[in-house]
Amino acid sequence: MKIRAANITDKPTWLALRRRLRPALSDQQHERDWTQMTEQRGQRTTLLCVDGQGALLGMIEVSRRAHAGDLGSGPVAYVDALHVEPGQEREVAARLLADAATSWAQARGCRVLASDTSLDNQWEQKLHLELGFEEAARKVVYRKTLAVPASVYSVAHIAPVPVSSPVDDAQAGRMAAVVDEAGASSWWPGPLRAAIIVLGILAFYFTNVFSGDVFVGVVLPIVDVLFVIYLLVLFVSMKYRRKTGAGERQFDLYQVSNDHE
Repeated sequence: MKIRAANITDKPTWLALRRRLRPALSDQQHERDWTQMTEQRGQRTTLLCVDGQGALLGMIEVSRRAHAGDLGSGPVAYVDALHVEPGQEREVAARLLADAATSWAQARGCRVLASDTSLDNQWEQKLHLELGFEEAARKVVYRKTLAVPASVYSVAHIAPVPVSSPVDDAQAGRMAAVVDEAGASSWWPGPLRAAIIVLGILAFYFTNVFSGDVFVGVVLPIVDVLFVIYLLVLFVSMKYRRKTGAGERQFDLYQVSNDHE
């Protein structure tokens, strides 16, 4: 019985086991996880436990995280998946996998190895305690299903209007105007902004700090500095408006739809 890191030849076996453990995940998600594991060797790994004939006895998936809630400060290693096949050597294989994951985490500066299991899985809870883990917290996850109103639209994806509530040409024009106006105001400069930009460029062109002329050698360099500050403020404000504009445009579209009703 030995522990080794998964390699490309183990992909079919790993994928078959993954499908059994996590049937809710699509094959595309399994593929993405495999790609991330192979491309981020320093941040995540899959360790396999095999017997003398090479048969798979179990596997453990571990990732390195910057933090993991209240489990400790600094980088934390997290057991994303742990599985051992049923049999007499099940607990032995689990211990070897946990020891190998511990060594992997210590080599990457992690001072905590964290894991989790469901509240009703008594075997895994007992196994974790036997492997040296200690219980840190218990939680219950709640979910509330929400009904999304048909009148709420987003700019990225405008939901289709139900047949029972047709949108006339006037409303469609008003909605398009809201989107166009919101988008244009974030990108196209107004007359004053355009004039400032043109004057700033001209100031850069005529500036000569070595000139004996007060205007060219002193005043224009000051204008250049102010112009650079203006550009920085303009850039930051545009980035902010791009982040918050989607919510504002969604609210505007919601108002347009409510006005029609």
